[in-house]
Amino acid sequence: MFDLNRSRITRGHVLELLPLMGLRPEQEEQLLALPYPVDFDAAAAAFEAVGVDLDTLMDRMGGSP
Repeated sequence: MFDLNRSRITRGHVLELLPLMGLRPEQEEQLLALPYPVDFDAAAAAFEAVGVDLDTLMDRMGGSP
């Protein structure tokens, strides 16, 4: 099983996810402002801060909760 919690998330990963999330431009800017690469936990917290729950994020990233 792939463990996303141990992954480093890059700006490229986030750019690939953005079209799938249906976020507003200001939400996308908030996510892209992170100091990449970041730990999965930091990325998950940033996505949750813009309204994307952890289950949705894991699903879009190809993991299993």
